[in-house]
This record gives sequence, structure tokens and C-alpha cells, in this order.
Amino acid sequence: MILSSFNQLKYFFLFLPVIIFTGCADKKIVAFKEIGCPREQSIPYELGPEKSNPLFLEKTEEYGLKGVQAVHLYVADVNRDGSSDLITLDDFSAAPKFYFFNKKEKKFFLAENPFQEIVRASYLLFLDLNHDQILDVIVGSLNQKSEITQFPTRIFQGQIQNGKLTYLQKSVLPTGLSPTASIAPLDFNLDGEMDLYLANWFSQNDQSPKPVPDSLFKGEGFTFSDVGSQLKSEYDFNKAEKNYPNSTPTFGASVCDVDKNGYPDILTNNSNGYYNKLWLNIDGNNFVNYATESGYGADSEGSAQSKEGGNSFFSLCGDYNNDEIVDIVVGNLSKDSDPDSRDKSAVLTGSSRMFPPKFYRSEFYQLEDSTKWSEGIRRGAWIDYNLDGLSDLLIANSGFPPTSRLVFFEQQADHAFEDKAKDYGVNLMNPSGIVTIDLNGDGVMDFISGQSKVRAGEINSRIYVFENQFKRTTQKSLRFYLQGKKANSQGLSSTLKLKTNKKKYFAEANYIYGSLPSQNEEGVYFAFNSELPQELEVRWSLGTIDRLGRILPVVKKYNLQKFQKSGHYNLNVCEDGRILARSKNCY
Repeated sequence: MILSSFNQLKYFFLFLPVIIFTGCADKKIVAFKEIGCPREQSIPYELGPEKSNPLFLEKTEEYGLKGVQAVHLYVADVNRDGSSDLITLDDFSAAPKFYFFNKKEKKFFLAENPFQEIVRASYLLFLDLNHDQILDVIVGSLNQKSEITQFPTRIFQGQIQNGKLTYLQKSVLPTGLSPTASIAPLDFNLDGEMDLYLANWFSQNDQSPKPVPDSLFKGEGFTFSDVGSQLKSEYDFNKAEKNYPNSTPTFGASVCDVDKNGYPDILTNNSNGYYNKLWLNIDGNNFVNYATESGYGADSEGSAQSKEGGNSFFSLCGDYNNDEIVDIVVGNLSKDSDPDSRDKSAVLTGSSRMFPPKFYRSEFYQLEDSTKWSEGIRRGAWIDYNLDGLSDLLIANSGFPPTSRLVFFEQQADHAFEDKAKDYGVNLMNPSGIVTIDLNGDGVMDFISGQSKVRAGEINSRIYVFENQFKRTTQKSLRFYLQGKKANSQGLSSTLKLKTNKKKYFAEANYIYGSLPSQNEEGVYFAFNSELPQELEVRWSLGTIDRLGRILPVVKKYNLQKFQKSGHYNLNVCEDGRILARSKNCY
């Protein structure tokens, strides 16, 4: 159902759950809200928001980041002083810059380069690989043909001595110069060690670029071994054609437990019309692609044989309608020259509790008259800016200026989403690397966005820091920081279920996802209006063996009734069943 209007560009976001009636396969969809797209503008471009709004104050200079450029952003407490720092890449292959946060002055300050050499990266991952509670860093490179020196994926150990952070190279993944566009961290076999899924794009070694099979590596500290054979059919080889027929040009990867069996699954994002893959983790040792059966791979109009999927950048898991079934946002590049069958950016609403999971697809639509249009939905992030218990959605629409601008989808009570970016003063042009962060520690989420020069090389791009000014009244929120001992120390790929006196909420501890990924601030955030929290259940990314020899995830429940008085709490959640104030430590 699309209402025609050709006097301006318009977005339509078809984004509502489906209601299944007993004995009937029909689905009822409530009316969708029309969403206005930013107006066409003449050069010079209006790079920042088109108007200001007191709800989101732009405080880039106040936080010490005036003039800083970035296309990828990483928020992590790398120097272990209790505050989140900001690491930036100012180009698609760049040396990282570290901005440490000073609590006293409430500003970021450019720090000394912690590497012992000039290190260039396409993207970074900050995570603790050796259980010492100091974040290590994985340096990734896309390795395409250019004058830039190519590198395999490198792993650097973080060390802090006399208050000084340094990174020393420990190992190199045994991949050679692989075209890896994304690395997704997970613990697929629940042994407490971080494993890695490598999303591999096109190889440039041949005259005709070929898709490279994705890789799966089992970790033990800084050592990783190739277990790609656990990806069923990914490495089937056609001797006659001398290729891997099931490989796809994968540009992004994400992790979440889609089927809720306690094992983290892997979602891929493929380009050039190839279908996305949904690797369901069956038992901690076998991954099977259920993309077609679930409806995740592409919409029903396309054909895998004809490569009528999409050009996909990211998949973002969540539960926007709070029904305890996983929903997924998929971002795509869409051009005006694409056939109608080509996938567009969409929300996949989980529709079944049975195996395999199934989704109903609701696409973003853009209508136009004689004006050419294109859009690149490169990254998304959940944010409940007004603490109403309904997740809102930040969308980085970039690469086709001047109309490609940040989209702020505010979720309404009926689960429809309405773009408020211009109204709230955040619709900057060519947003890139959006990350969520609580800048001032008030328990209300803020965000930072970089800015890309793609198709706008003449612009003076910069970082934008938006501080959320929403005033809490009766609304409550909690933020949980998982601290594992036997599990990985950040609890990555664990799942959390929050029970209040009225509802249940679901989230996962995953902060790194998508193509050339950025990294959100650590901490699983729940807002739930004026409800009272009662219990938290964590399904840790750690296994225990039952009497039948099966590996089952460790599940712990935490009583939250003593955290009902204040509006917001930051809490450390311990693997052994304790729950502590943020100032205390589980280790």
C-alpha cells in the first residue's frame, strides 16, 4: 500500500507487526505513516542539520571535538579509567586517532598514538581476548587494489603500564591478504573464548573479481584456528569451474541469537544482488544457512539465481515491538536505475516462535517524479531517546548528497515509525559511523556521527556530537555491563531478558556489527517508562555440559527489586549471580 505524491521526494517506512488470525494465513497491517524526506538543495550543500532543536543539542566543540573528521567511530574505555574514550578513522583507510575522555573537564583530548608504528585500518574491533580486562584491538583491512599497502588481519594486545596505554602486535590471522569487509566477534561454541567470523568480499587477484568464501575462526586468546568447514556448503568446490559456487560477496556481518537456542547465530550482508545468509548455529559446531526458509535472504519478488537480492550494508537485531521475537533491520544501497525486484532497506518483523524463524518484510520506499534519486542506508543504531520503552532507530543514509541525510525514526505507540530527524535538528548530510553513547552520564542516550565525503569530496566533513536533553520525570532505565570470568570478559553475544511489573524486554550484548563496522559504547540499555524492574535473566555466552553430554548455555537470574527507587542505575552483572553498582567490580 503506497500513497502516491509526486511534488517532493518522500520516504515510506512499512514497519508494523503482522497479526495472524486462527485458521487464516492472511495478515493485517495497520496504516503506515508517511515520512518526509529532506528537500533538494542547491550547492553549496547544507552539511549540518537544516534547523536546530533544543531536544538534541549539538555540542561537538564543548566536548573537545571541534574540527575532528571521521568516517568510522569506536567508543570504548581503552585506558581503563572508567570513562568511554573515542577512537576515530578519518578515512576508509586511515591511522586511528585516540581521544581520551577527561572526567574532570568533561572533554575528549587527543592522546598519544598507542601503537609502536603507523598502523592503517579499514576498521577496528576493541575487545578483550586474553581475559585481563584490558581491551585489545583487531585491525582489519579491506585489501582492494590501490596504492595503499595491504595487510592481513592483525591482532594487537593492549597493555597499560604506569598509566600509559600501548598496543603490541601479537598475531596475524592465517588468511593472507583477504578482502575482509567486516569481522563479527562471538563465542559460537560457548567455551568462554572469543571467536571471529570474517565477512569476505571480492578477491581482486584474478582478471574477473570473484567472491571469496567467508571464514570462521575459533579463538584461544590471541591464537585462532580456521574452522570454516563448520559453515555447511560454504567451502564446496567446483573443480570444473575452479570456484566456490556457494560463496557470496559479503560486505557486512552481525551476530545475534535469532532462533533463541542459546547459541549465537550469524547474519551476513551481501552485495551485487546476492542473497544474504542466515547462519543458524545448530549445536555450537554446525552452522546451516536458513536465509531462504526464513525470508531473511531477500524479498519474495527476487530470484537467487538471477541475483535479485540487494546491495546490503548491515543487519541490526532487536525486538522493537517487545514480543520477545527477534526483529531485524537490513540496510541496503538502492539506486534509481535498479529494477523493482532489487531489495531495498527493510525491517524484518519476527513472526514465528517455531524453527526455523520466519520474518515479514516491510521495506523503506522512496517515491519521486522526474528527479533522480538514490540512497545508501549504511548503518543503523537503536536508541530510546525518550525512555518510553519503545526503541527508536537512527539511520545513516549516506553517499548521495544533498538528499542523503540522517534519518531519525521515532517509534509511535502503534509501532509505526516516523522520521523526526529534521524536526529534532539532527538531519546532517552524509552521516557515517553513527555510535550511541551516554556522554554526560545521566542515563539518557546520546549519539555521535561522523560524516562521509562520498560523492561530495568538496565538503568539509566533521564529527557531530548530539547530547540528548530529554528531561526524565517518572521514566526509569537500567544499563547492564556484563563482566565474565569463565565467559569472555564483556559477555559478548550473551542475551538479556528484563522483566518489569508490566512487560518483558529483550536485548543482546553486541556492540560491533555491519560493514566496515563502528562500535557502540559498551552496556546493554533498557528504558521502560514508569514501570518497576523485577528480574533480569542473562543467558551467558558460556556453556555447561548436561547429563546427556549436551552443551547448554549458563543462565542466571538477578533480582532487581532494590533498584526501583531512582530513575536510572548503571550496574555490573557478574557471571556468578551477583549484581553490583557500577563502581564495584565482579573480577
